[in-house]
Amino acid sequence: MSPPKAIFLADPVFFINGNPVDYVYGEDQKSRLAHLIDIDEAPLTYNEFKSRIDEFSSVQYIFSCWGMPALSDEDLDALPNLKFVFYASGSVTRFAAPFFNRGIQICSAVEANAKSVAEFCLGQILLSCKRTFTVNRICRQGPWIQKDIPVGKGVYGETVALIGIGAVCRHLIKLLKNFNLRIIAYSDYLDDTSAREMGIDELVDIKRAFAEGYIVSNHLPNKSYLEKIFTEEHFLSMRENSTFINTGRGQQVDESGLISSLKKRPDLTALLDVQDPEPPEQESDLYSLSNVYMTSHIAGCMNDEVQRMADWVIDDFESYLGGKPLKALVNPELSYVRA
Repeated sequence: MSPPKAIFLADPVFFINGNPVDYVYGEDQKSRLAHLIDIDEAPLTYNEFKSRIDEFSSVQYIFSCWGMPALSDEDLDALPNLKFVFYASGSVTRFAAPFFNRGIQICSAVEANAKSVAEFCLGQILLSCKRTFTVNRICRQGPWIQKDIPVGKGVYGETVALIGIGAVCRHLIKLLKNFNLRIIAYSDYLDDTSAREMGIDELVDIKRAFAEGYIVSNHLPNKSYLEKIFTEEHFLSMRENSTFINTGRGQQVDESGLISSLKKRPDLTALLDVQDPEPPEQESDLYSLSNVYMTSHIAGCMNDEVQRMADWVIDDFESYLGGKPLKALVNPELSYVRA
């Protein structure tokens, strides 16, 4: 009996040279799949798929990642045996609905990507508790007097405020449990019992999160109604020498309010892995403010880390073939995956 048929399918994306499949699925991951199914290692772009569409009537599985094309009903008519899409990346909202409408299932590596963001945030939180970024700036100015260095509160008993409890925060809270930190959080869906079971000490509103957290870390989802939800009032209410971390979305911050706050409160620090736009305009004060540290949207899976996403969905494929439960199966009933 011949093995089931699968294809790699993804279009180029602006932040990756070449086809993203070759970036996300390394040699080890392609070898794993080659032992399980009949799959050509050369990924197809959407145009290549369309030009050869008559060849794929027996395809049962699509393996993809960033750049997964949104297939039309006509495209899916040509794939009558398709059962599953294994998506080695995060949100499936952009392309999922037509598949779900036909009962085709999707596995996503959103949790694997979330682990990378959580690890990135853990490092920033621990360093910020020591006020590392401010100390580094002072040390670079020349010889210093140790007693004059403004060292932070430290990683023992301090309060970390997490805003938006999704996949990233679920992993981050597990990592933070290794440290004696008080975790407060804002969530629009958790109740007190669920929050405590997760490891959150107290649920608070956004105003209290900014006022009480020594570190305030944003993890809200990418939703239009959350644009500019963080205002100058929030930033000015922050504790002395505290830090704001943003790995959520740049448009969730009122940038003019943030900049104004950082000018008025040079004791504050902003660690911005996301901005709006990315990168900021050349004239933006974010480039010149000494208490701003920007990175180029690197918190998620990058380089070696992207293969964790491929392994994540291949693990589920092996579970599927073995009749075992899948850890990365997307629930089609969740409204946001069809938005």
